[in-house]
Amino acid sequence: MNLYGYAGKIARMDLTSGIVRIEFLKEDFARQYVGGKGFGAKILYEGLKPKTDPYEPSNLLIFAAGPANGLVLSGASKLCTVFKSPLTGGWGESQCGGYFAPHLKYAGYDLLVIIGRSEKPVYVTIEDDEVKIQDASHLWGEDAFRTDDIIKKDHGKDFHVISIGQAGENLVRYACITHDRGRQFGRAGAGAVMGSKKLKAIAVKGSGKIEVAKPEELDMFRKELNEKIKERLKSLTEYGTPAIMALTNTTGTLPTRYWTEGEFEGFEKINAETLKRRFVEHSKSCFACTVACGKISVIRKVPSILPLGSFAAYEESRVEGPEYETLFALGSLCGNDNLESIIKANEVCDRLGIDTISAGNTIAFAMYCYEKGIITQEDTGGIELKFGNSEAIIAMLKKIAYREGFGSILAEGVKRAAEKIGRGSENIAVHVKGLEPPGYDPRGLKGVALAYAVSCRGACHLRHMAYRPNLTGQKPFEKGAINRLSYEGQVEMVKELEDFHTIVDCMVLCKFLCLPTIGPILWNELTTLYSIITGIEIKKEDLVKIAQNINTIIRKFNLREGLNKKHDTLPQRFFNEKLKTGASKGEKIQKEKFEKMLNEYYKLRGWNKHERNNSNITKSSQREPKQRDISVNRC
Repeated sequence: MNLYGYAGKIARMDLTSGIVRIEFLKEDFARQYVGGKGFGAKILYEGLKPKTDPYEPSNLLIFAAGPANGLVLSGASKLCTVFKSPLTGGWGESQCGGYFAPHLKYAGYDLLVIIGRSEKPVYVTIEDDEVKIQDASHLWGEDAFRTDDIIKKDHGKDFHVISIGQAGENLVRYACITHDRGRQFGRAGAGAVMGSKKLKAIAVKGSGKIEVAKPEELDMFRKELNEKIKERLKSLTEYGTPAIMALTNTTGTLPTRYWTEGEFEGFEKINAETLKRRFVEHSKSCFACTVACGKISVIRKVPSILPLGSFAAYEESRVEGPEYETLFALGSLCGNDNLESIIKANEVCDRLGIDTISAGNTIAFAMYCYEKGIITQEDTGGIELKFGNSEAIIAMLKKIAYREGFGSILAEGVKRAAEKIGRGSENIAVHVKGLEPPGYDPRGLKGVALAYAVSCRGACHLRHMAYRPNLTGQKPFEKGAINRLSYEGQVEMVKELEDFHTIVDCMVLCKFLCLPTIGPILWNELTTLYSIITGIEIKKEDLVKIAQNINTIIRKFNLREGLNKKHDTLPQRFFNEKLKTGASKGEKIQKEKFEKMLNEYYKLRGWNKHERNNSNITKSSQREPKQRDISVNRC
């Protein structure tokens, strides 16, 4: 039977031996786990020995596409990566848009599964059936932009590259993987895992195509989708993600000065309107997408206040972004209203390969410690880490990437940095399971509070996107209101959002095409699209069951790694400290009501028994897939 929507092959690479093994994708595996996140969950759970250190060669780095990738369809350009996180010690997952996922499918692969560690730096090239592991000695030490340029010069501009910068090489625990000069596998430290394997980059070029079961219906679906995009996603097309800052600031949920305030007095200086008026040069889109939410910002001359150091060559700053999360993390969270510095910091992070959310949180944490006298300039190497000091932010980013001085402590992330600093700093550190939160203060968004706590990868906004219905006051899949300051109705909403976005991450589709309340792809469209692609008629209830199974596998993975119900909580500050400013002033999380939500969530998931026993997921009954080995000259 034709596996419509799939390329049909898996490439397994052992960087220790230099062997690449090609397997054929099995139909029952594809049907049961769909793609992307589902594929990654099954393979990581069964393929990784419990308690493996994330930097061990045996940690898996999985790149998984889904049935939607490779189609000429808005929002179908995402790729999912799965791994054990060096930041949290648990489930690691991230998605990235651009061009890599479609061309991986065109080359014939739904999955890349990477294990081992090379003795010397290497990169991988994939051109249809030809998969090579090549010497990357000339690339090691280069930033991600330069690496992309060099590989394309050597192999051709038709190749699409994902690579790490110096942060990944130096095992910064929240290092990211960069694609297309600004798209990122951003969260949980995928870049550090890649760096630990001495894998600098992967470049792909494909010449195949993806067949769907119902091509005529796909054409109709595409036309209807594009019309809905014009109607419902105007703000994303015009401003990109920064547009949401107006909502967070208005509701008093814009994290400011390291989670002490919910409203930023410098909002007007760094908001979407100002960014567009002063710095946005043009829009950019992922493969085949009509939304074009990416915004290219340009600074013609770097302000004299900024220490250029080794960045002197980048006199003109040109970067995709800043996205909302970067504006919050390197802006309001650090008390920084200097938009030029945020753009420059964004470029530094993208070049060096640093997650801007974790970086901004970690620097803001250090600023909070500095202002409280917990650390001094003697600790920071002379850098004055005061809120609003834009020079200090950029200087510290470089030190983090190269693990220089105090930067090496901050390269560990907030949780470990607090443990190293001590002096009571553990009590002010904000994280969930070791992952620093995104730009939505849960004290003013009670659904987000629960969602942060139970998220499989730690404080996360993308596993559920509960922030959108909380901010807009509208239920995600049906008519009706939901009160962001009430604890009622949040549990069922979070659970359904998680299941929905699990399937989205399996397909793999862009979140911005699957926004709660406005879609334009919600449950009905998602089931229709799955049927159009695969030829299998399916109901929402069937997709929910698949999502629940995948979420349970991930839960059991985390339990096995030591993350259990006691870790499904929030920083004590959110329970003890009230927001000081904004429309949510005076709000905090009420412990008893939070615990009630958590217990109701567990009951809905049926997870209480899994806390006691995580051994009842049986291994796949599939026969060993057919395979062929490729002996690779390792240069």
